[in-house]
Amino acid sequence: MIGIRGIVLLFLILSISIFSQPLRIALDEDYAPFSFYDENGNLVGISVDFWKLFSEKTGVEVELVPVKWYRSQELLTEKKIDAIDQIFKTPEREKVLSFSRPIFEMRSCVFFRKDLPIKDFSDLSSYVVGALRGEGSVKTLLEKNPDVEFEFFDDYSSIVKALKEKKISVFLGDDIATRYYLSKGNLLPEFRTLHLETNYLHVAVLKGNESVLSLINSGLSRISEGEKNDIIRNYVPLVLVTPPWFLRVVFYGTAAFVISFGIALTFIYSLRRKVEERTLQLKEANEELKAQNEEIEDLYQEVSASQEELEKLYGEIRELDERFRESVRRMAKLVFIKDKSRFSFEVGQIVKYLLNVKNLKVILDDRAPEKVEGTVFEISHSNEKHGYIVLEGDLSEDEKGVLESLLTIVSAIYTYRKLISRERKLYRDIVKTWVKALEYYDYYTKGHSEEAAYYAVEIGRMFDLGDEKLEKLYWAGLLHDIGKIYVPQVVLNKTSKLDEREFELIKIHPVRGYELVKEIEGFEDVAIWIRHHHERWDGKGYPDGLKGEEIPFEARVLCVADSYQAMRSDRPYKRGKSVEESIQELRRNAGRQFDPVIVEKFIEFLEGGGDLGTGHQG
Repeated sequence: MIGIRGIVLLFLILSISIFSQPLRIALDEDYAPFSFYDENGNLVGISVDFWKLFSEKTGVEVELVPVKWYRSQELLTEKKIDAIDQIFKTPEREKVLSFSRPIFEMRSCVFFRKDLPIKDFSDLSSYVVGALRGEGSVKTLLEKNPDVEFEFFDDYSSIVKALKEKKISVFLGDDIATRYYLSKGNLLPEFRTLHLETNYLHVAVLKGNESVLSLINSGLSRISEGEKNDIIRNYVPLVLVTPPWFLRVVFYGTAAFVISFGIALTFIYSLRRKVEERTLQLKEANEELKAQNEEIEDLYQEVSASQEELEKLYGEIRELDERFRESVRRMAKLVFIKDKSRFSFEVGQIVKYLLNVKNLKVILDDRAPEKVEGTVFEISHSNEKHGYIVLEGDLSEDEKGVLESLLTIVSAIYTYRKLISRERKLYRDIVKTWVKALEYYDYYTKGHSEEAAYYAVEIGRMFDLGDEKLEKLYWAGLLHDIGKIYVPQVVLNKTSKLDEREFELIKIHPVRGYELVKEIEGFEDVAIWIRHHHERWDGKGYPDGLKGEEIPFEARVLCVADSYQAMRSDRPYKRGKSVEESIQELRRNAGRQFDPVIVEKFIEFLEGGGDLGTGHQG
């Protein structure tokens, strides 16, 4: 049989042969940074580079037609172009146009100066908000705060000019275009944002021209998100979003650095005082030489010896300064070390390097040390013992003070790491408690969520999802049926076929699960995947009847993982299917219930021995 990839390749070959003429794409001639003319009169921008990449990926020649935006739909109707780029999907446009899959995400945001006390949309009532004339997001912002007062501008250049002249300090705009103009005006670091809504840029063709749309969609699927981000980075600096926990790490790391720096300054100052005292002695000796000519030779030898001692002392200070700087850099890395033995090793290396000692032992254990040879220094914080260091040899009082201060910092870092670990464990335990509560409520889900989560993560790995996305996919697998707590137990545990009314009750659980999980900070996307994990590829699923790639990718993964686990499980009214029977069931429903590409990958995984061999009875 011809595989899915073979069919796609054959389709592209046929499409290229049909389009012996260039594919004519209209785009706005003045829509920076997507398409605009540079100072040399060349058409440049994100969209220009994107279509060059499209042509390279597909072999289809693309002719870009820059036009005044208001003429684009007229040219499409007259068939002078094949498609329109850089267009938002609206109900009015969908009456006459067909839209491709999304190309670029456009986040509408409120931008404001960092020094303004703005935390949410309710704080905007005190400011005049700049906006482009005809900006569609104005209506959305008014829904969130009807008291907002606007000042409208003809283009982004006018907004930037008003910002530089301090006429406005708050404005509304699309993030990519806005960051481009703020970057050009050297204003980008001065602003923060409130996210208002998210839209997407598409390519549109006339309704009925499905061959062109299919060709475009097929080409778009060959361009990765990473490649699109690389193109955007050529014109617009990407925004780095810093998670709240990282700010805490930076705070405590900075505090540790300040304390360390203070200790070092104190130590260096002490050495400097010694140098100054010794220098004063030398000056007094020099004066004495002038008065005692008969002792010139002896005093000269004393001065020479003192100068050598002074140079040695300065050398020691320079060496200490270098060791201190390197030790601070190493301590900053301790925050991110998870392995306990690795943490102990690095602490030992820092102490050895800073104090220039050779034999020491670091033990992270809150029990009292057994009989040991050497000097014991305790690692503790707020009366909580974390371990100790055993040193062979003697230290000066200054060196002991430095070591004790260093161990105070190390202990604070270790305590903070433990707090972070406990916080994450508590977070995980709460979610698992939800799942256990559901299992007690619905006997037939017992163990189902864990296995579905396992399969979902394995599928995600096959599609090279990042660690953060895989972790969220795991949580989505655990929580995908949490909405069933709103379904009566008599319906959930019924052993015979459900009637129509009972099935309608069952169908509410994705929506109820979405409503529960979306309230968890950082789980907004997990909630969306849970809402859509019963959608079908052919559009006959629930609750929203989404079809094909309208369904979020992660929700499609959950659908396959959830369904496979259910196939393999025994129920009172049916025997669980074998691996081979389940694979056949997946193949029969690929392209109908399931995403065929995900099914193909998952079957490879199962045929390679990936099945859990479940004994699950629910």
